[in-house]
Amino acid sequence: MPIATGEIGYGRWYDKERLDKGAAAILRTDVLVCGGISEWRRIAATAASYGVVMCPHWFHDVHAPLVAATQNARYVEYFWDDQVLNFRRLIDRQLGHKYGRIVLHEEPGLGFAFDEGAVAKYGRWTEIR
Repeated sequence: MPIATGEIGYGRWYDKERLDKGAAAILRTDVLVCGGISEWRRIAATAASYGVVMCPHWFHDVHAPLVAATQNARYVEYFWDDQVLNFRRLIDRQLGHKYGRIVLHEEPGLGFAFDEGAVAKYGRWTEIR
């Protein structure tokens, strides 16, 4: 039975230990937990050398372009609304979907920017009294 793991992996050494032990067939490494895009790409390259597939956890707006650009990446967890993934409220546009597949943005990079109004609204610190 293939084991998928790594949702809370905090860097390449975390994942490398699992790869060395043969403890993962699928890495679910989350770019927002592991240390960013560069670190995620290092982990993906290492996983490829072990024959392990990347299927990242959570933030599909960030992960979809990475999966599309990574040879050993296969699937993206996609959330249809913002009830579970409220990060989507902070960006200026969403990824589309058609026939069960994600439609990537045409722009380079991740294809979105942060919506300054939403960041101001949801990111405001409030004083607790």
